[in-house]
Amino acid sequence: MLEIYDSSFLEGRNRRRHPRRRARIRAWADPGGVAPVYDCVVLDVSEGGASVVSVTGVDLPDSFELQLDARSKMGKAKVAWREGAAVGVELEKSK
Repeated sequence: MLEIYDSSFLEGRNRRRHPRRRARIRAWADPGGVAPVYDCVVLDVSEGGASVVSVTGVDLPDSFELQLDARSKMGKAKVAWREGAAVGVELEKSK
């Protein structure tokens, strides 16, 4: 499963307005309600967005709360693009 952590497919592509910072942070995508959370890795972060990959390779939902742990949230994520198990998301800051 090491290949899902490889962000080299993102190199040369810059769909963001702001520079990316590599992250490699374990997180989870919480779609809310009774739906299960998805284990994922935040590959990189920019102002207002992130690249996220599902650890298990399943498709992430179109929108979810991106959480680093039970108390730390990156914000509400809305998928802007998909490539395999990876997604680019726009982040709305948590209130």
